[in-house]
Amino acid sequence: MLIVGSFTSCNSDSSKNTEAAALLASLDPSLGQAAGSGKVSELEDSSTQIQNAFAQENDGTFTFNNNVKVTAFDGVVLEASLFQPTAPSPTGKYPAVIFVNSWALNKYEYLVPAAKLAKKGFIVITYSTRGFGASGGLIDTAGPKDRSDLGKIIDWLLANSPTDPANIGISGISYGAGIALAGLSTEPRIKTAVAMSGWGNLKRSLYGNDTPRLVWGLLLVASSYITGKPDPIIAQNFGKLIQHTDIDFVTTWAADRSPETFVGQLNASTGKSVLISNNFEDYLFNPNAVLDYYAQIQIPKKLLMNEGIHASAEIGGILGFSGTVWDNAYDWFDYWLKGINNGIMAKPQVTFQKRFAGPRVTLPSWPSPTVSDKTFYLKPRSLFSNGEISTSQNTTTTSTGILSGADTVATTGFPILGDILASHAEIPVQTNLGFVSRVNGIVYQSSNLSSILKIRGKMFWNGRVSSSLGKANINVYFYDVDKYGTATLITHGTGTIFDAGWYETRDISIDLNAVAYDVPVGNKIAIAIDTFDIMYSVPTALIYGLDVKHGKTPQSTLVVQAE
Repeated sequence: MLIVGSFTSCNSDSSKNTEAAALLASLDPSLGQAAGSGKVSELEDSSTQIQNAFAQENDGTFTFNNNVKVTAFDGVVLEASLFQPTAPSPTGKYPAVIFVNSWALNKYEYLVPAAKLAKKGFIVITYSTRGFGASGGLIDTAGPKDRSDLGKIIDWLLANSPTDPANIGISGISYGAGIALAGLSTEPRIKTAVAMSGWGNLKRSLYGNDTPRLVWGLLLVASSYITGKPDPIIAQNFGKLIQHTDIDFVTTWAADRSPETFVGQLNASTGKSVLISNNFEDYLFNPNAVLDYYAQIQIPKKLLMNEGIHASAEIGGILGFSGTVWDNAYDWFDYWLKGINNGIMAKPQVTFQKRFAGPRVTLPSWPSPTVSDKTFYLKPRSLFSNGEISTSQNTTTTSTGILSGADTVATTGFPILGDILASHAEIPVQTNLGFVSRVNGIVYQSSNLSSILKIRGKMFWNGRVSSSLGKANINVYFYDVDKYGTATLITHGTGTIFDAGWYETRDISIDLNAVAYDVPVGNKIAIAIDTFDIMYSVPTALIYGLDVKHGKTPQSTLVVQAE
């Protein structure tokens, strides 16, 4: 769900710095109004930039109809734009691509990519989903009304343009990606999809490990009111997640808006394909859920996992820049909708970009036969030393107690901005773990590594805990510690207990966000555990004691997917 708050000084793959927030905001006048008078000149400049980019593409090789209206099943009118090649087709028909807007944006988001595809001989239709832009109705959050609307868009396209009904594709970023994936699964006329920064399981995205994504959730809700017409149930459901109430209702609502729900229908189809692009530092639609969804898909598929926060790796193509994601997207449509043998299917099925804008590594599939679980054992701290990360099992039975109520220097950094700087400017979140308060946090550290640890995927912290109030938020941060003691944050995970009894012991497994990263020989790995991070909602404002238990059975472990 692409929103303005997530675009600040991002780099495209072509290393061009862009004021992406202002540029994308300029596509929707309401965003410009919301930005305040201080941003008016900046938005005007950005609007000129994108108009110039479109003008460069608009060379007479296609026509542009900006006044398309499509009536939905319930009378709601959807705004759309049609791009149509001027060169005659040998068959009289053209392959077509549908672009679906991101959250808080509208049909103009894909102005430049649509023009590029039209120049290549595609009919392209871009539309604003209900509740956004000038389209009527209330935001349905990729629900059944949005899926029905997509069918009406295809009906209109076939009735009003020379579209080849056997070669229709769909694409979108964020919100548009979720609708594209659901559409690919449920709409038989859609042959292929390119989904960028989408999701598989909506509940897991907003409430993974029973932990509400506070910052991202608030941004989504707030932006829907600023730029669109939200159904009140959106804010109501997010409030239920924050309060940990009526979760069954929210689960059912979210399942109807999750592509994962329809994966069986997708796998039962014939002749379909999908290209998925997502980002490792996307803590809204986190990479773990995307990897799990991708693993369930059985049709021809490819996966690009990039450095970046939500949607940041895909922005460059919106602005007309070349880059890994959009170059693959254009090749994908050429192959699947036009039959051009351009080598796209000979490329590795899965590529991961290494942390801090490193090179891409290739995998034959996901799960990959080249990646396996490496288990480390966690040994408790003593009075004067930290806990230990070891390849040998723990033989001590004890508990380590900490208090909530205060953060530690183990943190994800400034919300969203910290992740942008780490993934696009190579300015990581760093700290000295010696400053982690022993009252409020626990540190575990390994000895110097004798070989490179090639992390390729997820990590899991498995432990046993109890809380004096039966409620706790547990954050696990994974670090690469160099010879000077500087700890660089590589990834993290979070989990919440909200329904245990006082001092009730619970087994808990927290999956840390997937990453591709090589820990060098001679460095140490470390994790820090505490009970607060500004990115996430806590289950109680009261101070509680958290006991992290260690024993011979079960062992407390850190499991790393590695080559």
